[in-house]
Amino acid sequence: MSNSIFNLEGKVVLITGASGLQGPEHVKLLKQAGAEVVATDIKNADIVLDVTDEQSIQKAIAEVIKKYGRIDVLINNAGGISNSDPTRSTGFEEQDLDSWEKIIRLNLTSVFLCCQAIGAIMVKQKAGSIINVSSIYGLVAPDFRLYEKTSGCVKVGTPAAFTAAKTGLIGLTKYLASYWADKGIRVNCVTPGGIFDNQSENFVKKYSQKTMLGRMAEKNEVSGAILYLASDLSSYVTGANLIVDGGLTAKA
Repeated sequence: MSNSIFNLEGKVVLITGASGLQGPEHVKLLKQAGAEVVATDIKNADIVLDVTDEQSIQKAIAEVIKKYGRIDVLINNAGGISNSDPTRSTGFEEQDLDSWEKIIRLNLTSVFLCCQAIGAIMVKQKAGSIINVSSIYGLVAPDFRLYEKTSGCVKVGTPAAFTAAKTGLIGLTKYLASYWADKGIRVNCVTPGGIFDNQSENFVKKYSQKTMLGRMAEKNEVSGAILYLASDLSSYVTGANLIVDGGLTAKA
C-alpha cells in the first residue's frame, strides 16, 4: 500500500490508545501505508503514555523527538469508558463528581494536553495533521432503551460525562483547526458509531436496527477514515468531523 495515493512514507505518526479496541487496526493500516508509527498506551505499547498525566506526555514526546526529530501526525485515539465502569449502571442523579471528572479528563482534557504539547512542535515544523477520535454520542444523545437489560447495564449504559466530553472534543477540533489554520496544521475529527465487540445478541440486534446499514461496525472499518485524514489526500480538509456510523446519525 505504500505506493498508493495514501502513501505515508517518511511520516512520523504518534497514536494514543494504540492497544485499545480500535488502536491495533489503526496501527496496522498506518504501517501498511509506510508510516513510522509510534504506538503509545498506558501499557503494551512502543512507549508507555498516560494521556491524563502531563509529565508522562512530555516524556513520551521527548522520546519520539529524540529518535525521529519530528511528529507529523497526532492521533488522539485514547479514551472511552470501561464496560465495568459503575457509572454505566448509575442514574444521572447518583453520578458523583469524581467519576465525572475522571471521564472528562480521559476523554477531553487528555486531548487538550496532547494537542497543546504536540501542536507546539508542529507550529515550529510549519506542518502537521491532528486527528481526534470522538463518538456518535458527541452528536446525539444515547438511546437508553438500547441498554436496558443488555451488556450488564441496568438503565444507563453511557454516563453524562462521556457525552459531554465527546461533544466538547468536536468543538475543540473546530477551534484548533481555526487557530492553527495559518500554521500549516490541519485538525480534524473522526466520529465512529458502535463497534462490534462481542456485545450481547439483544444489544447488537437493537443497535443494528438504528443504522442504515443494519449492523455494527467491525474494528477495522474506522481505520480508513484515520488513514485518509493522516494522508496528503485530505490536504484541503480541516475542521471536519468525519462520521463513520453506518448512517445512524443521519437516520430519522
